[in-house]
Amino acid sequence: MNITEAVQFLAEEAKKSATTFDIIGGHSKSEGVSVFQGKVQNTEISESVGIGIRAFKGVKPGYAYTERLTEDALRQTVKDALLHTQFTKDLPIELPHPENHPLRKIEYNPELKNVTLAQMAALSIDIEKRCFELSKDVKNVPYLGCQKEESLTVFANSNGVYFERRDNGIGAGAGVVAERGDSKKLGGFDQDKMSLEELSAETIATKSVERALELLEPKKIESGKMPVILSERVAGQIFGMYASSFVAEMVQKGQSRLQGKFGQKIAGAKMTLLSDPTREDLPGVKTYDSEGTYADKVCVVNEGVLSEFLYNLETAHAEGKKSNGCALRSYEGKVGAGFSNLVVLPGEQSTAELLKLFPKCLLVVRLEGNSGCSAISGEMSIGVQGLYAENGQILHPVEGATLSTNFIDLLETLVAIGKDYPESYTSRQVPALAFPEIAVSN
Repeated sequence: MNITEAVQFLAEEAKKSATTFDIIGGHSKSEGVSVFQGKVQNTEISESVGIGIRAFKGVKPGYAYTERLTEDALRQTVKDALLHTQFTKDLPIELPHPENHPLRKIEYNPELKNVTLAQMAALSIDIEKRCFELSKDVKNVPYLGCQKEESLTVFANSNGVYFERRDNGIGAGAGVVAERGDSKKLGGFDQDKMSLEELSAETIATKSVERALELLEPKKIESGKMPVILSERVAGQIFGMYASSFVAEMVQKGQSRLQGKFGQKIAGAKMTLLSDPTREDLPGVKTYDSEGTYADKVCVVNEGVLSEFLYNLETAHAEGKKSNGCALRSYEGKVGAGFSNLVVLPGEQSTAELLKLFPKCLLVVRLEGNSGCSAISGEMSIGVQGLYAENGQILHPVEGATLSTNFIDLLETLVAIGKDYPESYTSRQVPALAFPEIAVSN
């Protein structure tokens, strides 16, 4: 049976023995091709399917899932979930009831089914050719490919809430190695669209080459504290590393530096941070969360003041609140919470204009790993590459630099927010962020 039929069958089985329940099923497929030196290096086709249930016996929840969509496997999944209730704590929550909200538009292009691996390979080869034509300094394109993805999520609960989410897309990207003298640098750019025709080989090649060339022939800068601007290319990545700090469960467990800071100013520049599932132009758009709760815009930080955390039914119950629709769950996991489109509202200055705020500064354009970063403590020690500027003019690239700070403390020192968002299609929309002082070491 398909995933929709499996959810319906599992729901009927659960009605026979569970007090209440909710079910989430998922089916995803991807096809991709990678190219090297004008030839297809690898093709990959993957598919996953599964269904999970949270079943309540009284007020005790139990979880189970299966990736076998047979009647016997689904019946056993209900039994396993109810057996699990013997080992869990009471969770006296009321599951959502149906609400008549208009469904937000989720982009889906049925024509993507017809895009072949050969077409994706041809686009990739075209990108590679353009990369070499753009600059004699381009020596290699080691990362190059195109991939299409499709997914279907089906949700149902014992109160009659039911919805399906179907989405797809196609993307291509390149990683370009440029070399000049003894200097060798990697630059890359990815593009995601809703059709093959929308993907631009020219744009992908141009951006990838530009990002490699701009880092060539770097110079060291003096270690010490200095102004730093996190460009829109990396600011969203940084926020992603520390996003769990804003999740109610982490705060309740004492695993967030934001514990005890509710209602206090935690960010400068009147920064406003949203979880915004209403944005139909971003991949995190949704009408209901993974528990069937209506998902609306949540203002997490309002003009610098910590004004809300991200809740699901369980964490909201712990504080005597209602869930604000931020539950996240896959079929094989328990219910968590998180952002649906992490958005920092823009300022009024371009990234180039932010450079003029300081006599000298480092513009960070690339991150190198995050092993020295902890969402629990907020500590951040991360290698970066960037561009050194004086009086608003970029003088030379910088490599081998490490930023050392605490992200939660750093937000309080924020002095300006850019107006430019990242060019890539991403659910983390964060403009450039300007800070007057971060410890930089070589």
